[in-house]
Amino acid sequence: MPSSTAEPVTAAASFGTLDPTARLLFALAALLLLCRAAGALARRIGQPPVLAELAIAVLLGPGLLGALLPQAHQALFGPGTRPVLDGFGQLGAILLALRTGRMLGVGGPHRDGRGSPADRAHPPHADPREGRAVAVVGAVSFLLPLTAGVLCGLLLAPRLPHGRGPLALALFLGCALGVTAVPVLVRLLEETGLSGTPAGRIALGAAAVGDAAAWLVLAVALAVGGALTPGGLWLTGAGVLVLVPLLKWRPPAGAGRPADVSLLVAGCALAAGASAALGLHQLVGALVLGVLWGRRRPDPGPGAAAVGVLADKVLLPCFFLGFGQRIGLGAPAWTPAFAGLVLGLLAVAVAAKVVAGAACGALCGLAAPQWLRLGVLMNARGITEIVVLTVGYDAGLIDRTLLTALTLVALATTAMAGPALRLLDRLRPLPAAELPALP
Repeated sequence: MPSSTAEPVTAAASFGTLDPTARLLFALAALLLLCRAAGALARRIGQPPVLAELAIAVLLGPGLLGALLPQAHQALFGPGTRPVLDGFGQLGAILLALRTGRMLGVGGPHRDGRGSPADRAHPPHADPREGRAVAVVGAVSFLLPLTAGVLCGLLLAPRLPHGRGPLALALFLGCALGVTAVPVLVRLLEETGLSGTPAGRIALGAAAVGDAAAWLVLAVALAVGGALTPGGLWLTGAGVLVLVPLLKWRPPAGAGRPADVSLLVAGCALAAGASAALGLHQLVGALVLGVLWGRRRPDPGPGAAAVGVLADKVLLPCFFLGFGQRIGLGAPAWTPAFAGLVLGLLAVAVAAKVVAGAACGALCGLAAPQWLRLGVLMNARGITEIVVLTVGYDAGLIDRTLLTALTLVALATTAMAGPALRLLDRLRPLPAAELPALP
C-alpha cells in the first residue's frame, strides 16, 4: 500500500511532468492571455498596450513570480520552454524593425493606413525647413542625453560592477538614455492626432536619426568593452558602407505588388541574418529592408497587416518575456541606493530629452504648443531602449542592477508621454484649424 505520509503532488509539479510541447503551449497561452488583459487595461487608463506587456514580462520574471511561486515559474518558463519562446521573441523583434523601417520609408503612420482620417488628410509637407529641423532635433536630442549619460556612467563606474571597463559602461549608458522608441512614438502620434502636425513629423524623423546614431554608439561601446573584436568592428564599417547606398535607392514610380506574408518573413530573416554576418545587429538589416519596402510600395497591402498582427499580438510578448527573465525586482533590489540610482537616471533622462527636443523645436521656429509637444514626444523610449538594454546586458556591458534601473527608466518615460500630452491639451491646446507648417 502507498504510504499515507506521502506529500501531495502540487499543481506546479504535475505541470512539470507534462510533455515539453504541452508545457510550451500552456506557457504561450498564459503569456498571451495575460498580455491581452493587461493591454486592455492600459488602454482604459490612457497608456500604450506595449507598456502593460513590458510590465507583465517583468512580473513573470525571477524577481517576482520566481520568488513568490518558484515551482510555477520553473514549470512555465524554465529551460524546457524558454529557448523556443526566446526564438519567437527574436523573430518578433526583427519584424518590428521591418515595420518601423517601412513606416519611415513611406513617410510616417498616416501613409501606413493606420492613422485617423484627420491624420491622413494632412500629408507631410515637402518643406526643406522641416528637413533641417529633423536633422537638428535628431542630432541634439541624441547628443545631449548621450553626453549626460556618459558623464553619469563615468561617475557611477567606481560604484557599479563593469566587467567591460568604465568607458564602455559610460558609452552604453549614454546610448541607452539617448534613444527614442519609434514604434511607441508612432502609436502616440496616431492616438493623439499629431501625425499631421509639424511636431509629429519632426519627432518621427528625429527619432529615426537618433536611433541610427544609437546603434553606431552601441557598436563603439561593444568594441571598447571587448565584446566586438577589431575584425568585427571593420565588418561593421563595411556593412554600413554597403547599407547606406541601399537607403538612397528609390524604385520607379508605381513599382511593387502586395507582398506575401511568407516572403516578407523570409526576406526579413535573410536581411537580419546578413546584417548580423556583417557585424551589425540583426535588427539593422530588418530596418533597412523595411525602408526599401516602404519606398517600393507605400500602399501597405495585406502583407503589412498580417505581419503587424503576428508581431504585435504573438511574437513581441515573447520578446518581452525573455527580457523580463533577466530583470531582478525582488526585495533585495529595493535599497535606498538603488532607489536613488533609478531616480537620478530618470531625472537626467527626462531633462536631457525634453529640453533638447523643445529647445531645438523653438529655435527652428515652431510655435509654443508645437515645441512643447515635440519635447514630450522625444522622451518616450519604450521597446527601443529595451532592445538596446538586452544587447548591452548580454554583452556584459552592464550588470543586473543597472539593467533593472534602466528598465524602470524606460517604463517611466514611456508612461509619462500620454499624460503629459493630455496635460498640454488642457494648458496649451492646439488650434482647432489646421496648424501651419514651419514659418
